[in-house]
Amino acid sequence: MAQRAAKAWLERRRKNHERTASLAQLAAEELSSTRHRARLEHLVEGIGHQVGDQLEPLLAAKFGDLPEHEVAAALAAVTDVLAELDLSDDALLAADADPETLARRVRAGVAAPSGVPAGVGLSEGAERLFGVALDQACRYLVQVVRHLPAFQPRALAEVLTRASQQAAALDEVLARLPRTSLHAPTGTDTDDEFRDEYLRHLAATLDRLELLGLTMRHRPRLALSVAYLSLSVTGGDRRKPEHGLDGWFGGDLGHGGSLRVEAAIGGNDRTLVRGEAGSGKTTLLDWLAVTAAREAFTDRLAPWNGLVPLVVRLRRYADSPLPRPEQFLDHAASWLVGLMPPGWVHRVLRSGKALVLVDGVDEVPAGRRRLVREWLRDLVTAFPTARVVVTSRPAAADQRWLADAGFGSVLLDQLNPHDVRTFLRRWHEAARDAESLPCAPEDLPEAERRLLRQLGNRPHLRALAASPLLCAMLCALNLGRTSELPQSRMELYQAALTMLLDLRDAERQIAGMLTGTEKTVLLRDLAWRLTTANRSEFPRERAADFVARKLASMPTVDGEAPAILEHLLERSGVLREPVPGRVDFVHRTFQEYLAASEATEQEHIETLAGNAHLDTWRETIVMACGHGKRSQTKALLTQILDRADAEPRHARHLRLLAAACLETVTDVDAEVHSRIDTVIREKLVPPRSTKETRSLSSIGHRVLRYLPDTLEGLSDASATATVRAVALTGTAEAIPRLAAYAQDTRPSVQRELVGAWNYFDPERYADEVLADAPLPAGGIWLENPRLLPHLHRLKRLAAIGLLMQQSDVTFDDLRFLDSLPEVVEDLWVRVRGTADLRPLARQRLLRRVSVLNADGFTHPEALTGLTALEGLHWYENAGTHDLAFLRHLPPSLWALSLDVLAPDADLDRLTATSQLTELSFNGWPAEVSLAVLDRLPALGWLRLGWHTSPSVLDGIAAHLPNLRRLVLVGEVTANLAPVAAMSRLDVLFLSSWDLTEPVDVRPVRDMEVTLQISRRGRFVGLDELGPGVKISWLR
Repeated sequence: MAQRAAKAWLERRRKNHERTASLAQLAAEELSSTRHRARLEHLVEGIGHQVGDQLEPLLAAKFGDLPEHEVAAALAAVTDVLAELDLSDDALLAADADPETLARRVRAGVAAPSGVPAGVGLSEGAERLFGVALDQACRYLVQVVRHLPAFQPRALAEVLTRASQQAAALDEVLARLPRTSLHAPTGTDTDDEFRDEYLRHLAATLDRLELLGLTMRHRPRLALSVAYLSLSVTGGDRRKPEHGLDGWFGGDLGHGGSLRVEAAIGGNDRTLVRGEAGSGKTTLLDWLAVTAAREAFTDRLAPWNGLVPLVVRLRRYADSPLPRPEQFLDHAASWLVGLMPPGWVHRVLRSGKALVLVDGVDEVPAGRRRLVREWLRDLVTAFPTARVVVTSRPAAADQRWLADAGFGSVLLDQLNPHDVRTFLRRWHEAARDAESLPCAPEDLPEAERRLLRQLGNRPHLRALAASPLLCAMLCALNLGRTSELPQSRMELYQAALTMLLDLRDAERQIAGMLTGTEKTVLLRDLAWRLTTANRSEFPRERAADFVARKLASMPTVDGEAPAILEHLLERSGVLREPVPGRVDFVHRTFQEYLAASEATEQEHIETLAGNAHLDTWRETIVMACGHGKRSQTKALLTQILDRADAEPRHARHLRLLAAACLETVTDVDAEVHSRIDTVIREKLVPPRSTKETRSLSSIGHRVLRYLPDTLEGLSDASATATVRAVALTGTAEAIPRLAAYAQDTRPSVQRELVGAWNYFDPERYADEVLADAPLPAGGIWLENPRLLPHLHRLKRLAAIGLLMQQSDVTFDDLRFLDSLPEVVEDLWVRVRGTADLRPLARQRLLRRVSVLNADGFTHPEALTGLTALEGLHWYENAGTHDLAFLRHLPPSLWALSLDVLAPDADLDRLTATSQLTELSFNGWPAEVSLAVLDRLPALGWLRLGWHTSPSVLDGIAAHLPNLRRLVLVGEVTANLAPVAAMSRLDVLFLSSWDLTEPVDVRPVRDMEVTLQISRRGRFVGLDELGPGVKISWLR
């Protein structure tokens, strides 16, 4: 390329017939001095080196695994093409001499239709290399020729005397050229700048949590990053810790009961999060997006720092094609789309740095969900290294809905009392910033206390406070009331709507265009139109058209439809414009409640019954039974039950729906009630699985009359579901029934009973249900600190596992262990400040201890008496400096995990633990000697984490000849050549997803080893591994 550029430079003033001369001939004609010809050669050579420096990393990254002879053939073909290029002034100045336009024209002029000149035989990989190299070389060539100065023959010698200046200028020009490819047609120079701008935009626009229940205009917006409430989930993707660092310190930490959602999704690349209406699904995704944008993840999600969130709201595509990657920013960052570099989203997805957040499978019509599933499958197939989180209501997607695409599934739990108190505290703190409140700001603490008292004294209110949405409504209603709060969900929704639509303006003496009743009529109509269209939003113009149609039947309302719609958006507190030009309800529950009201007002009973088999209509139908007159309810339930008898395919779904409607029905025909009662007794109980417990538990405490007194004769799945159905009522009446189940020894039943402890008075539940329960293998795992004071009530308790992994649970010290039974076997806890380890000494059964976040530790001698201790996870905020504590470790210890070693760490102390078989470091700097490993003869498992210097790996084989398992995380995977010398290695685990360059695994091609790698990592040479290397793909 350099030769061709120099020829073009010299040819620019010469006649056409001289353009066939070689560079040497042209130079000889122009330059009589040997010294000047040498300078020309030096300049040409320098250009060649500069271009090579630019091209080499690009080609190595894309074609590093291509055989050398194919690379040579492809580059030779590029050289031949360059020799034929027309770089005359006419060619260079065409299209304003734009290098991109010229490059495309050059390629089009020299390449055959296949992209490679005729007669050149290249492999498929070499053809791709040819295309990329030619594409980039054309751009370099044009820039070089354009930036070399024009000259007259007698001035050439003078130009060459400034060759060093020319080389420096060209170096700067070439460095600024975009490195283009199929996925970066215009280069990637602005990618980082756009990424930063995009993340700033997301952090600013999504970091807000509206306090539902206050009026729209004066509703304060709390920072989501501050107010976010960690939710609990249940699911099938968790396991009890195994022995060893990979099982306990590196594995999932939830067992048998609930797990915090952050820990659950942090353990999977792909997760389907399922939750009922108002359970916090959208808030969770917004929090993930904001936290990713700020790189503020901690604990189990810490590896997600550096990911780029891409938010997709499926409601936007309810009746339009699902988005392509380049459309992912259309709604979340529409103002920045015009600035986005071409192909940017594709590059993020391919890089393994993408966090795709897909919200609302249930907001897509049932008939289109198959397309959504195929779209998600295509997404993870095209971009297997991207992390993906999808949300849905359970009825729209069961836990196996995306299993074949590698998705785990978790179900958001209803709020437990601890969660409710936390939510109430944060809600009232945020309300202080509201511009208008029904009470004085200084009265907010008393309002919070009043609500807590009512929740403590009134079981029906506790049952209502099951989700963030319902808690928010209770908070808002409580501010302006000194009387009783609503008794039921229907009353709660009605009271909230009355407050939002009417009372607030009336209290502030604000005159409105519409009365509360008129607002309700218009909103009911809009809600019904959305529901019948299987939509949750529509364009603003369409909403205005619907308002205009309804106004034709409202003679008391004056005003134009656009103005009326604007009034509803500004003053109703129920309708909103989430993005410019789109209208929806602030929460889908309001849409369903109002649509149900409209259905009964307009006698749409047959429409309701006709759609009863669709999950999107479930809540609307349940609430229609609460709105309807006695005759309407009779007709609706009769038609649903008749359909169940006539349609075996939908029978169980329809019968469960009819049972769920008993929650809202206040007056129903006795014959219909009897029919439903019979259906429940003969067809629905006991429940087959936990999926069915929701419909049954919605009946409330009345479900207890249908459920069996004993679990004898039930399958494991049915018995477990029966326990959950009772527990979900959350009433005092449930405790005796659960106590009757407590002697069932099946582990799944015992785990469900332990998990239900969170939803009842902890002292009474411990005394009446768990006191004599056999418990799962005599042990219990807890993550709720509220339950700790009651553990001594469990008479058959033989082992305790404490997993205090929630980000908001940090202990001041370890003294809480003093009050616990002396049967704690596993401890995972955060401690602030300096941790005094003496409380550990009482817990002599401790087998595994993980103490995190401490600034330091005192009294390590307390560890000496822990003769059962097998694993220790020791993390200090400032890294590990002083290892003197190691001399106090008991001989039973065989697994040790330390944080990042300080450069001055003295590892000689490790010799006190010569019995270690497993050892883990989050970081091992190059300054720390490996010699101590010689004195650990039993060590067979080693983990080197993110902050390990790559050079450390060089000495591992010499110092650990018996190593069987090696775990490498991050940059230490960059050069695997030293691993080839580890002849006894059985398992090599590589975690490299956060690296910018792929990991070359070819150095281990001749080993006999199991290679454990993640599908989201990038690797070179997998197809060249020998028969002795077995690949184990991890999710």
